[in-house]
Amino acid sequence: MNKPVVTGQQIGLLGGPLYTTYKVLGAISYSKSIEGTPVYWLETNDADFQEINSIHFIDKENKLQSLTWDINSQGYSCGYIEVDNKLLALFDTFFSSINQTSYTNTLRTIVFECYRTGITLGNASLEFAKKLFGWSGIRVFDPSSSDFLNAVRPILETEAERTPPGQQCNIFCIDNKRRMAVFRKPDGFYFRDGKKIQLKEYPLTPNVKTRNVCQDAYFKTHTYIAGPGEIKYIAELDHMYDFYSVRKPDIKKRMSIDLIEPRTSRLFTRCGLDVKDTLSASIDILFKQIIKRETGTDLNKIKQSAAEITDAYIKEISGLGLETAGLNKLLYNEIKQIIGKKRSHEKTKLDTILQKAKECSDRVLPFGKKQERIFNLVYYMNQYGGLDFIQWLYSHYNFNNKLLEIRL
Repeated sequence: MNKPVVTGQQIGLLGGPLYTTYKVLGAISYSKSIEGTPVYWLETNDADFQEINSIHFIDKENKLQSLTWDINSQGYSCGYIEVDNKLLALFDTFFSSINQTSYTNTLRTIVFECYRTGITLGNASLEFAKKLFGWSGIRVFDPSSSDFLNAVRPILETEAERTPPGQQCNIFCIDNKRRMAVFRKPDGFYFRDGKKIQLKEYPLTPNVKTRNVCQDAYFKTHTYIAGPGEIKYIAELDHMYDFYSVRKPDIKKRMSIDLIEPRTSRLFTRCGLDVKDTLSASIDILFKQIIKRETGTDLNKIKQSAAEITDAYIKEISGLGLETAGLNKLLYNEIKQIIGKKRSHEKTKLDTILQKAKECSDRVLPFGKKQERIFNLVYYMNQYGGLDFIQWLYSHYNFNNKLLEIRL
């Protein structure tokens, strides 16, 4: 394989969060620039089901919504979990809840072709990734393949043997579809529950400390496209690469952007919001900023001034010998009504702005988190071009981008 440019991420529903797409497109883009070969390591052995079992999106009413695949994963590695009717019903609800566009039916067909009852989530994710990125020639790789596990087994066995007694090994055993932690004791290896095991009887797979060195020994990786967190822990693995005589690849940080939809741009304008402020401020802080800006008129102060002027006016009329009985009450009631109408108008105006600001925040900082960690690619594909949206996104790929306005 010529100059492999690798990236990787655990599987997720509908391709996982946006940053997974950014990593994949980064591998495609960079491999092209160096005439290399892109590889997408689709991590099927991760067992954190709660991290991947939900999808989040903006529905046809412009509301932020979440759907969760609520099943007992039985502790299986996520790639071994089977697609069931609950997941298919979840996808059906998703497609019924989003805007119906000319791309919806095609995307629905693609999703249900890949995710079928009885297929494992790993295989469904593999098929879906190929549908999304097959045009690029990228190799979508499943690390649960026997070819890979056989190739890296010597590294993992060595790693287990050099683990000090009393410590957890930097490997996992696959036992009945479950990824099991392994501990070394003076008399051998054990699972967490105290069961003594023979490593030769189990498939071995790397953990976070050994995954990269196994990956790079297998692919002879030229460059790895990494997220911010990965860059930090990869920097601490030099000793592992040295010990196993594996070349440490060049590391390139993936693109991290916020997608700005046309509607979002309009909301920014209508609410008088700055993009950067909205991306960095919680919704509570945003509301405080808007209320302070929109309520610059002190209605209580106006009411007090009006009362003082009214008192002086009535006093002057009384000095002329004119009848003022009931006049002060009449004037006070009139002022109260005028101020009340003004308050009602301001509240209606403010409520409208705050609602739009909430939607704006939901679109760029959903649940107070970075957009790329919450929304999936399919939501945007449905709005902006179907499969062609991926090509558009790729054509605008820039490792230094921070914002990208969608103009389709």
